[in-house]
Amino acid sequence: MSAPDAFPDSWGGLLRAATRRFADRTAMVAHGERRTYRELARNAARFANALRGLGVRPGDRVALMMEDRVEALEAYVACAFGGFTAVHVNDRLKAGEVQAVLEDAGVRAFACTSGRSAVAGQVAGLGDLAALVTVGGEPLPGGLRYADLLAEASDRAPEPVPGDGPAIIGYTSGTTGTPKGVVVENATLARIIRHMPYHYRLAPGSRCAFTGTFSFVAALWGVVLPHLYLGGTLSFMAGLAPDAWVDAMVRERSTFTYAPSPLVPAFTEEVRRRPEVLGSLAGILHSASALPPAQVRDLVEVVGPRYIETWGMTETGAPVTATTAADWGPGCPADDIYASAGRPVPIASVRVVGESGEFLPAGSTGELVVESDTLFAGYHGRPDLTAESFSGPWLRTGDAGHVDEAGYVYITDRIKDMIITGGMNVYPAEVENVLAGMPGVAQAAVFGLPDARWGETVAAAVVPAGERAPDAEEVVRYVGDRLAGYKRPTRVFVVDALPRTASLKVRKQELRDRFSR
Repeated sequence: MSAPDAFPDSWGGLLRAATRRFADRTAMVAHGERRTYRELARNAARFANALRGLGVRPGDRVALMMEDRVEALEAYVACAFGGFTAVHVNDRLKAGEVQAVLEDAGVRAFACTSGRSAVAGQVAGLGDLAALVTVGGEPLPGGLRYADLLAEASDRAPEPVPGDGPAIIGYTSGTTGTPKGVVVENATLARIIRHMPYHYRLAPGSRCAFTGTFSFVAALWGVVLPHLYLGGTLSFMAGLAPDAWVDAMVRERSTFTYAPSPLVPAFTEEVRRRPEVLGSLAGILHSASALPPAQVRDLVEVVGPRYIETWGMTETGAPVTATTAADWGPGCPADDIYASAGRPVPIASVRVVGESGEFLPAGSTGELVVESDTLFAGYHGRPDLTAESFSGPWLRTGDAGHVDEAGYVYITDRIKDMIITGGMNVYPAEVENVLAGMPGVAQAAVFGLPDARWGETVAAAVVPAGERAPDAEEVVRYVGDRLAGYKRPTRVFVVDALPRTASLKVRKQELRDRFSR
């Protein structure tokens, strides 16, 4: 086996093969910048070689905090080529959150785009890294420019390394308010990349109107890398209004797109007005947060079987359920297909368990547990949390729901307190930890409330520490100065006391019921 084809069961092997096979096709377009597969491979090789020249070795962890730029894709492919473990850092995090991730992962190198260098500059200990790289703009103190590194490095791909060990670590805040690193092994990532085209009905050469961003690690392995595997083209369209989004898809003859929950109603009306977009559009994906069934029905009336609903989480890698084109036709056996997340995909199983862990019959509500070929390897450095998340081979999702007689899965609630707002995960404990240090706040409870645009919004009930209670703007500003913007409460309620159980746990459902009226 020749070196370029070595270790095909790693993401490096898959991407090496794809960049050779589709050399002159366009791989990615973002903000007017374009990369062919050949250019992508050359720049990724240069960055991988530059990092190796700075002392970063295969298996070392390279943290990437990237905005939606073509260089971001190059950096991830460089990690694949160089045999490094990519540590995904959400570019919306604040300095303290970034530092917690870097320390937990034990990174050897860190790269960020210029729009996030102000935040990165507040992180302590960066001078101790083997490589500190800024993409665009001025480098951080003691750091280097990405462009300078590429100019001096070889574009010959480094010798491949065995595809074992972690490929990517994606961080999500835990229910304890501390970051958890979701470890995805090389073989698992390769399996995800190969399977995603089936789940999302992607065709070779798929033209993706990508409304997601590099903020989401699941978008990387769920949409970006599978499109490279297929020789597709990714056009980054995050932030476009629905009319501009549809205009761009008509112009580019896009075949696949992702519909974020907040934009679905306006997107539906825009497609109804511009049906010519359906001449090329073959797949419209929705996931990450629940849509009201009425909105699903409206969208399906316009786009038909092109609509794809899935359910999964960072820990499952790929989705564990998905709808099919046939689900939207007559005779679908689901109890209510518009409220369903579809049936388990062929590589996954979904069951419902009761409080004692026993399997429940169809129609019974309990915790959803899943088994899949794409499950994560565990939480980095946290065998205790990993053990808590599994019951034998079954991953405990923390989601409550049921499965109907035909096998369709329904998500009805979350056992855990996690809030999903606009597809972003917010753990109340993390926000509560911040509010605990706010002057004027004696106690605080954070919970989710229904929101027509975002699915859920972050709400906080605060007990004042003195006679003067902090007003809502002060609470929002205090949290916003310390955490990512999507974690800020949008609704703040001042209460005399928090409702508690006999064991002193806060009754959050009581708060939800009280303030959602």
